Amino acid sequence: MEEAFSMGNYLKKVKKQKGDTGVGMSVTMRSYGIQKIFDLHFKKEYKEETLFIAASIFDRYINIIGVGNFNKNLTIHLATISVLMSAKLEQPISPSFTRMINLLAPEEKKNVTKPSLIEIEQDILVKLGFDFNFPGPIQTLERFLRLVNYDLNRTVFDMGFQICKFQLNDARFLDYRPSQIAACSMILSINIFEEDNQKNNPTFFKKPKNGKKELNTDIWNNEDVTSISGYSINDLKDCLFDLSEFISTMLSPNRLESFDLDAIKKLEPFNEIPNNLGLNLKNL
Repeated sequence: MEEAFSMGNYLKKVKKQKGDTGVGMSVTMRSYGIQKIFDLHFKKEYKEETLFIAASIFDRYINIIGVGNFNKNLTIHLATISVLMSAKLEQPISPSFTRMINLLAPEEKKNVTKPSLIEIEQDILVKLGFDFNFPGPIQTLERFLRLVNYDLNRTVFDMGFQICKFQLNDARFLDYRPSQIAACSMILSINIFEEDNQKNNPTFFKKPKNGKKELNTDIWNNEDVTSISGYSINDLKDCLFDLSEFISTMLSPNRLESFDLDAIKKLEPFNEIPNNLGLNLKNL
C-alpha cells in the first residue's frame, strides 16, 4: 500500500547554499548519484522495479540523515550500495559486491571498497528501520494502463516507463507520490503514441487552437477512472505540467512540441462547474 505522502524534495533546503564544504548533498551530486544508479542497473540488466527501489533507498537515506549532514564524497558509495540492496530484494540471484564495484569507472573504484559499502549498508538498515517496502510507479503504471484499456500496448508502456525513469533525475518530482507520477506518465505516453498514429484514431484529439493541440486528458478526467483510481484531474495537473515541462526541456527530441502545455494549468474536473459562470444559486 502506498504511503499517505510523498517524500518531499529535500534539496529545496540547499538551493541557497554557497561554497563547497564537502558536506551536504547538492542538486548536481544527486543527479550524479541517480545517473550512476541508471548505469549500474543498465549494465546488470536488472528488472525495472530494481531501479526505482535503488533510487528510493538513495533518496530516503539522505532525507533521513539530513541533507546537510551527508558527506557528498560518499555519493558513489551510496549509489552503488543502493543498487546492491535493491538487487537483494528484487533479483532472483544475490548480487556480488566485487562484481558491482568492477562495473564502476576506474577513478571511482579507487575509493569504493567492499568494507566501505558494508559500512554504509549497515547504517542504511538502521536509519531506514529495515523497512524497504517502497511503493514504485511501475506496478501502478500497469494497473492504470489496464484501467484505460492500453495495457496490451507495449509501446505506451515502454514510453511510460522511460518517463518514470528519467523523472528520477529531477528532485522536484520527490514532491509527488509514485502513483501520481505513474498516472501522468501514462497520460503523456498515450498522447504521444496517439499523435504518432492519428491516421488510425483521428478523433482522439480535439481541434487544435492556434496551431497547438491540447492533451487529451479525458482518458483520465471521467467518472469511471477518477472513482476507481481515487485521483481527480486536480490531483494530477501540477505533476502533469511539471512532467510535461521536464520532457519538453530535458529530453530530445521534444515529443510534446505540438501540444499547448499551458492548457494543463486550466484543467478542471469533469463534473465541476467553472467559477467564471457567476451563477447565483439563490435565484435558481
